[in-house]
Order: sequence, then structure tokens, then C-alpha cells
Amino acid sequence: MSNSRTKNVVRIVIILACMFFGACGGVIWSALLITSKPQVFRSLAKLVAGGRTVGGEDLTAQEQRQDFYGTITETLESAEVYRKARERVNSLHPDLKNSDVEIRVVRAKGSAIFNILATGSEPKYTQIFLNALLDEFIAIRVSIREQAQGKVLQSVLQEVVNKQKEMEQAGDHMEAARRDAKTILGRMELERLKARLTALSNERDDLNMELKGNPPEAEEKTARHRLLEDEIERIRGEITEAEAAIAKLNVASERYSTAKQVYQKMFERAETFQNVFNISSEYVAVQERATTASEHTEAWKMPVILGGLGGAAAGAVTGLLLSLFFTLRGQPSAPKA
Repeated sequence: MSNSRTKNVVRIVIILACMFFGACGGVIWSALLITSKPQVFRSLAKLVAGGRTVGGEDLTAQEQRQDFYGTITETLESAEVYRKARERVNSLHPDLKNSDVEIRVVRAKGSAIFNILATGSEPKYTQIFLNALLDEFIAIRVSIREQAQGKVLQSVLQEVVNKQKEMEQAGDHMEAARRDAKTILGRMELERLKARLTALSNERDDLNMELKGNPPEAEEKTARHRLLEDEIERIRGEITEAEAAIAKLNVASERYSTAKQVYQKMFERAETFQNVFNISSEYVAVQERATTASEHTEAWKMPVILGGLGGAAAGAVTGLLLSLFFTLRGQPSAPKA
């Protein structure tokens, strides 16, 4: 075997050996990195968003939708919601020791579903913390919703209350008028009184005609005439009292009917306003609460393969340099002149 061929074989052997040991080192290094990471657990929850801004295809609706989605993500990942969730856990589960939990929110592509991933070192705390985070987020959304309704709805509701009070007062007045009318009409029969008034008036008129002729019994008929006048005035007074009670009851009933119609219209207006607000407002609801936290293990195949390939490449370069070094070192020096 020639000297050059021997050098080539040695060079290849050195490179292959370095590649082998480099690949082994890369695999070992990758395995050590994976196994040295602390044990972590993950819990998953889901939210779904909807409402006015979720629909529509025009540019403005799309911008509103993206702003709405961005607000949800930022709120869930905010330090304030994190702090309130921790306070809730401490309040509801004082026996649990605080543990750091990482929150990551990812919206499913092409949908309004948000996946909230909680990663922590303690499985029970991680799941409970994620549920507390959901509760705090929903509480914030409810608060924002109530503030959005603001003074407009409060004004409408106050007007409804005022109209209800007016209706109730009108109803009380109507009932009082009905009781009075019932009491008065209970003492008398209005139609009978009217018939008697007509009869007495006719008798009085007949006496008036007779008294004009100055009959012998004029004195007796004059006394009868006075009695008829007194009785007619009494009956007229009773009829006037009864008719006044009936008129008062009719007015009170009409006022109550009007107040009731106004109240019903105002109540329907408040319901319509509430329904319109509900339809036109965005909403976020919990689709799935936190799952039981399970251990998360890193994928090892690809990192180990990449580590082995990287080590082999580094070994190849090292082997090439070493082979060149030994090859050049083994060459005879040029003869001196």
C-alpha cells in the first residue's frame, strides 16, 4: 500500500472516529438537558366568545372582532387577573401552598374558542388556579358589562319603578272609591230612589195645581206639600251623594287604567332595551373548565436526533482538522541546499 493511500485511510478513520464520539456526546448532552428539566404539570380550559362583533364580514366588523379577541387574551394573561386568581385560591383553599403557574392563551385558528393552558409544578394547585383565573375573568367581564349599560338602563329602570308606584297609588285610590261607593249604595237603591223621586215630584206638582184653586182643604194640602218638598230634597241629596260616589269611582278607575297602561309600556321599553343590549353586546362564556393537571414530558426524539447530528458534524470538523494536523506532521521536511 502506498504512503498516500495509507494517509487517506488514516484520515478517514480519524474523521469517522471523531464523528462517532461527537454524535455520542451530542446524544448524551441532549439527554442530560431533557432529564435535568424540572417536572411540570399542565391543565387546559376553554372559553368561547360571541356577540355583535363576532359576526359580520366588513372591514369594521373584522377590526372590532380582532380588538375583542385581543382584549380577551390580554386580560387573561394580565398581572391583575393573575393576582386576583391567586387571592381567590388563597381564600378558598388556605391549605394549599402557593406555586408559580404560567398562563398561556391561544385562540384556535378560524374560531372564537380560546385555549387557556396553565403550567405549574404542583398538579392540584395548577388546576385550582386555572379555575380561579376563569372565575375572576368572568367576574371582570360581568363588571364591564354592567358598566357598559350604565346610567341609561338605570334611568329606564327608575322610570319603571316610578310608574309602578303611580299605578299602585291609582289602584289604592280606586279601591278606596269602590269601598265608598259600595258603602253608599249599600244604604240605598239608586234606581228605587229615582223612581220615588219621580213619583213624589209628580204628586207635588199635582198639589201645586190644586192649591192654585184655593180648595177647602188647602191647609191640609199645604202641609202635605211641605212634607213632599222635604222628602224630595232628602232623596235628591241621597241621589247626588250616590252619583258623586259613582263618578269618583269612574274617575279613579280611569286613572288606574291609564297608569297601568303607562307602566306596561315603560316595562316593555325596559325589556326591549335589555334585549337589544344583550343581542348587540359581546359575551365570553366558559366552554370547558380546567382539566385535571397531568405531567408534561418534553419530546425527546427530535432533540436527541438533532444533538446526535450536531455532535457528528462537530466531530467531523474536529476529525478533519486532526487528520490534517497528523498528516502534515508526518510529512518529511524539505532538504536543505
